[in-house]
Amino acid sequence: MFKKHYLSSNFIYTVEIAIALGFVLLPLFVTFPYKINLYLAWEGAYRISIGQMPFKDFGMPLGYGFWLIPAMFFKLFGPLMSSLIKAQAFINLLSVLCVHIIFKTFDIKPALRTIGVLFFCLSFVFIHFWPWYNHTVFFYELLALSFLLSALVKKGKHYYVKIVAASLFIFLSIFTKQDIGGLAFLLALSLILVDAIFDKSVKGLLIFGVSFLVISICFITPLLKYDFAYWFNFGQFPHGTRISVLDLLDTIFDETSLVFRIYLFAILVYIVYEWQNGNGLLKWNKKELLFLTFTLGIVVQPLIAQLTTYIPENSHFYYHAFVLVFFLNKVKTIEYAKTQIFIPALLLIFILWPQDYWRYIKRVAASSLNITQKVDYNYVGKKTWKLPDPSAPSSDRSDWVKSPLRTLDNVKLPKETIEGMKRLVSKYSNKPNLKVLNMSELPQLAYEIGYEPLKGSKQPLWFHRNVAFFEREVEKTCDAIANGEYDLVLFEVIPMLNRFYPPSVRECLQENYNLEDTFLAPRIPDDSFIEVYSPKD
Repeated sequence: MFKKHYLSSNFIYTVEIAIALGFVLLPLFVTFPYKINLYLAWEGAYRISIGQMPFKDFGMPLGYGFWLIPAMFFKLFGPLMSSLIKAQAFINLLSVLCVHIIFKTFDIKPALRTIGVLFFCLSFVFIHFWPWYNHTVFFYELLALSFLLSALVKKGKHYYVKIVAASLFIFLSIFTKQDIGGLAFLLALSLILVDAIFDKSVKGLLIFGVSFLVISICFITPLLKYDFAYWFNFGQFPHGTRISVLDLLDTIFDETSLVFRIYLFAILVYIVYEWQNGNGLLKWNKKELLFLTFTLGIVVQPLIAQLTTYIPENSHFYYHAFVLVFFLNKVKTIEYAKTQIFIPALLLIFILWPQDYWRYIKRVAASSLNITQKVDYNYVGKKTWKLPDPSAPSSDRSDWVKSPLRTLDNVKLPKETIEGMKRLVSKYSNKPNLKVLNMSELPQLAYEIGYEPLKGSKQPLWFHRNVAFFEREVEKTCDAIANGEYDLVLFEVIPMLNRFYPPSVRECLQENYNLEDTFLAPRIPDDSFIEVYSPKD
């Protein structure tokens, strides 16, 4: 028989810190390929960092909460891609801290808390190297819920401050992305209602409601005169919702939602089991019911968000750690602080969630050991049962190289893209009052060439057709092109997307401007390209 050996709380806490810092700091020492849509994070942060005001100087169909932290890091470290990585490392660090606080609020013991933090790092932190609004919205929600739960469970002298802080971060969540932010608001409201029922007091509800309303007014009122409602898709075609009843039912009942259904079924079974044993919900203490409400909400939220925020799919994987800890915490017979349990449990978590780190291990091992997997279509197997699409580009980004341009200091791009950017920088650098329409995924050229991005309340931050670039903007841009108002225009063509950049603008360019250059866009598949237009003589 093994002798029982219990790890000290200090040792376990040190392990938790080491896990968190390991996952948070890792991206700072790695070079990444340029990622699609990453230009949105860079450009919004850059515009704010040079003093442009959202909605006044540029429009966008969401609030500017997403760019606050990246803009701060641009101010501190310069408008570099490495600054974005530092910003995300900061966000990841605070996210792990929030998870720690939430588990501690629910009195999760240190060993189980560390197991939960490891799972959160593997399933959420590890896959988010760059800032993106689909997970920044959840970061603000985590901040809000850590303050809110601490206030509701512990009360104490900072009760009012915590409620107000929760309302601020719930607002920033909504002001980053409306769908998930709205679900975060509903979850926060549910937790406050549970507290109000148990304490027979609406004090918390009133404080939260009033502070949320005041904060919303303070943020939004100054923006109303700058087409704020327009940019949120009110009053112009096409105006529609991403949610339909049939689509929602499809999302709930298709194979991608199997894990959600299993989790919800397990929670339901647990509630019924407690009820059968005379422990109905009304007999639970408030902390237990808050933990149940929180866990239910954190599962239901991504189930719905799959429909409204479908790219990338793994941005919703934050719920696993909370569900795991909720159920493991109910098993009172397991002493997680035992060496014989704690160490194997950490290893099992790595085995339970290997898909993300395995991709990198496989790539590094194949490269360092010079291992190649040959595919022989004479044999039928997992990789050969279906013939490859002969028209599909074959690049896997392995031939991408580091860019010499300062703003792209920590990323790799296609050689053709880098050469195209260098030609632009060489020709247009330091030309005074250069007016550039940059409809491409390379906004870093503003800093490299030295021009200021176009300003104006009718100027969109990006040019996604019928998402942030509507018919009014198309007409305005085509008129400006016809009048020769731009000294340089970059237009990106992406065949696989549904007219992402409006073809009508390209037609205006082809009619009124000269096609000066064409080079590869930093995308996979590598069939997209950037056209460079200059005015006709």
